[in-house]
Amino acid sequence: MPTWKTYDKGDTLPEDYKTLLLNLMSFQADSEYAGGQRVMENMRFAPRPEEAYRLSKKVMEEMGHGYYVWNLMQDLGVDVDARVQELVQNPDNPDPAKVNVINGFRKENWSTWFEDWYDVGLFSTVVTPAAVAFLGQYRECSYLPWARVNVRIHKEEHGHLAFGVWATKRNIEFGGEKAREICQSKVEKFMRIGLGFYGRPSKGAKASAMFQKYLDYGIKTRTPEELQAEYLELLEDRLKDCGLEMPRNVEPDYDMRMGYEAGETVAHVS
Repeated sequence: MPTWKTYDKGDTLPEDYKTLLLNLMSFQADSEYAGGQRVMENMRFAPRPEEAYRLSKKVMEEMGHGYYVWNLMQDLGVDVDARVQELVQNPDNPDPAKVNVINGFRKENWSTWFEDWYDVGLFSTVVTPAAVAFLGQYRECSYLPWARVNVRIHKEEHGHLAFGVWATKRNIEFGGEKAREICQSKVEKFMRIGLGFYGRPSKGAKASAMFQKYLDYGIKTRTPEELQAEYLELLEDRLKDCGLEMPRNVEPDYDMRMGYEAGETVAHVS
């Protein structure tokens, strides 16, 4: 594994490094909070008290992830109060000039994926393994305060994956074979999101122009190909646990940019 120069709280950061670091940190913090807002909307599908309780815990933890990373951004001179105010005052359509919310957590995209509790369970079963893999790389990143925070976030993302498996298994337990067939029919749409989570390939015609810069600085620590392999292994294991099969030859949906990257440009941070 490559060795990068590391930085801790209070260290002077090279300007280019700081710009790229805040680019990813802002997408993580703003999107984690916005993701919590979206998950909260799914409460309307909860079929039983225990499901409602467990989903509310996920909401709190998603917003907590935003809070943890915003604290680090504040240490680096970012006005995080303004970011929170934009998200709470304009939850359905926050201004992209003020916050960096990934496309997948914008309401106009999110709302198209959910029509029942089956979808809620499957999102955490099928998409969250990608978050586990993607965010896991930050535990070894070169900015040590962010690495430490992501140890906790990674652990809680594993909990969100466990919630999805639990919810999906409960759906099948209460609904029988028909419920299992419904779940199986919905796996592919969420798998497309999961496959696109960590960004475009590191090489070739579809490669991300930003990726190598992140890797050279140790802000990202693993290639999209490595993350995809981890995602697919996790996913197949969890689907098997639910009594479901993993679809083959599914094309990634990169447009949702679930992996906290602004495509080919650096996003707005102030």
